[in-house]
Amino acid sequence: MQKTEEQTRRPFHETIVEAISRAPSDDLACLAKLIIATKVQKGHDEIITAWKKRTVFFIDTFGVSASLLEQKQASAKKPEGEKKGINLDDLQQETEKLLALLNDRQPGLMSWNEFVQERLQNLYKLTSQALDK
Repeated sequence: MQKTEEQTRRPFHETIVEAISRAPSDDLACLAKLIIATKVQKGHDEIITAWKKRTVFFIDTFGVSASLLEQKQASAKKPEGEKKGINLDDLQQETEKLLALLNDRQPGLMSWNEFVQERLQNLYKLTSQALDK
């Protein structure tokens, strides 16, 4: 059975750790530029460990470890709502739609009730993501 493209893709931190261990020494400068230019979501420690192991005989003139530590610290300082993946713009948009429906109440109309239910379901999904439920 042939794997689909989605099944063969891995997170950046996994592929870059493998690339660091396999790349020729001449390519490390290129990898360093790639790592520094990339917003690394997770796996900072694994990348730093692989980088230090590979460059143990060099001085880390590329600044990879410092860049990754900075990104790791920045992600740790994010507000709680942002960490859990809530998009405040989406939340505001859904809330405004619900408020508009409530301001123009027409509970006797089936379509109005369906729209209210849809808005409430969307708000539930957004808040559930924020609460990891």
